[in-house]
Amino acid sequence: MSAQPRWFHRLEEILEELRCSSLSHLDRLAVQKLLLVGERRARQIMAGLPGMRVGNAIAIERQALLSRLENTAGGERFQWEITRRARLAEDLERTRRGLAARRVRIEAPAEVWERSLKELGPGVVLLPRELRIEFRGAQELAARLFGLSQAMANDWMAFVAALDDAP
Repeated sequence: MSAQPRWFHRLEEILEELRCSSLSHLDRLAVQKLLLVGERRARQIMAGLPGMRVGNAIAIERQALLSRLENTAGGERFQWEITRRARLAEDLERTRRGLAARRVRIEAPAEVWERSLKELGPGVVLLPRELRIEFRGAQELAARLFGLSQAMANDWMAFVAALDDAP
């Protein structure tokens, strides 16, 4: 798909401005300022719209431009772009949150990697149908959860058996 006009993301704002305007006609300079485009692009957008001559310039009917832009807003190309931008914003937000989480450093001694369920360490108690973890902050909780996850990974069957002992 070809590149979208830079003003696409502002289209709703542009439409609202046109709807509220008391002007009956817009010249090229007004279209440039409204859409934040150059002279050539403004002329292309104005091409074929009804208007009138004002000296050497042409002024198009505001309503005609409004109709053209409303048709653009309802078109597949615009809807695709809006959806793409929303997905991009969601992906960026998810990445931002993920980066914040990846910056957290969990202090864990080397023996954590070999931990078993019998060696969960202080503050972690696994009982049938119950898990108790004592901690003094987010870092300590994360370290204890990491130790538990390593113990589970190192001896899954013992973990399952510990939970299955529940009455």
